[in-house]
Amino acid sequence: MIERWHTAKAGLGGKMKVPQNALLPKFDRKSDYFDYFSGDGTAVQQLEDKKLTAGLQKSYILETVDGGNLRARLSVEDLFSRSSLKATPLSQENTAFDISTESGERVALVEQVDSRYLTLYTLLPSNQSDKLVRSAVATNPFLDHLWLSSQSFMALWSNVLAGNSGRRYGKITFEHESIYEVSEEDAREYLPDERRTSRFTMVDKLEVMAQKMDPLQQEYAPLASITQMRLPAQGRGGHDLYYDGKVTNRSGSFVDHRTTLHGVVGMYRSLTRSVERQLWTSVENSNSLGGTSVGSVAEIVFSKPLTEDLFRRWVMSMFNNRRNRFRLTGYAKWLNETKVHANAIDQHLWQPLVMEFTPARVVAILPYGTCGNSVNRLVSNIQRFIDPKVTAYIGDREYGTLIPTVAA
Repeated sequence: MIERWHTAKAGLGGKMKVPQNALLPKFDRKSDYFDYFSGDGTAVQQLEDKKLTAGLQKSYILETVDGGNLRARLSVEDLFSRSSLKATPLSQENTAFDISTESGERVALVEQVDSRYLTLYTLLPSNQSDKLVRSAVATNPFLDHLWLSSQSFMALWSNVLAGNSGRRYGKITFEHESIYEVSEEDAREYLPDERRTSRFTMVDKLEVMAQKMDPLQQEYAPLASITQMRLPAQGRGGHDLYYDGKVTNRSGSFVDHRTTLHGVVGMYRSLTRSVERQLWTSVENSNSLGGTSVGSVAEIVFSKPLTEDLFRRWVMSMFNNRRNRFRLTGYAKWLNETKVHANAIDQHLWQPLVMEFTPARVVAILPYGTCGNSVNRLVSNIQRFIDPKVTAYIGDREYGTLIPTVAA
């Protein structure tokens, strides 16, 4: 079969070729889009008998500002316009939007799960859809990815074990990339595989994985960093969930896929609210004691002190690079070779924070009203790129104790 391609200017720094069967038709109701994603076109006459032949359906869960926040006045249309994408509300819906490029190519559907979370559904190839979503987040302080720490994945893993037969197969990917262990200059001289990147995917029966995971993680630290997990579907297949909120549908049911997404959002919503309550309560309690508190304390403790070279490269990369992975910007003051104070700004919502870095820990002073997603992002990215076995504390609570074991 000869594949047709459209060339679309997508606001992604150039033009991209979009497979014709990855473009979405125009519907007035999100239920018709859901039928289309399911390959069930009876409600729309199979779109004139055209079968759904595009690739795997992918979804991205995004976080924005809670509707109760006074700054949350941006509409979904405004959120995506910053990345040169156009969001158009469906004529018969108030919680769903077509997403199209500047050239008018309809490439995604966005659904508002609630006032704080959005899901973006697309049939684009992963290299295009990933770039589109990253661009939308990078250009808008009111959008952010979901950031799933290994502790969050383990809570979801408990649900998988509780809800499925042990003889069913599962899949988990562990990944730790030591991008700061080698300087950029040295990295150019090495072959790509000479920098330590640990990636291991375990596929086995759930009962076998449950027996082997803990001993393996104890033996080899990078296996404490989980970046992907397959959540089993009700029928065959499952839904591949990534640490940044991307979900690939490898089941035969879009309905099951959407239900899974909403379950992940429920767990994450509960975690983020718990983090925020803990942060804000800590500020209120400290003020009630008559102190002069500027915020609550979040502390991230490394499993062992970082080497001085790794520490320096990481801190310099974070504050000398506007597009750093941690979405932080600001000014770092080096007190000595192993201690740094920073007045920082979180690029999500432009929230101020004061930070102290040492090879043993990171301490952040967060003002009242800080978005809990900032903490989730910091923990998950440190686990992936710095120390897989890091321990985090929010006030006097260990971060993992704030994660619900059942989706709320």
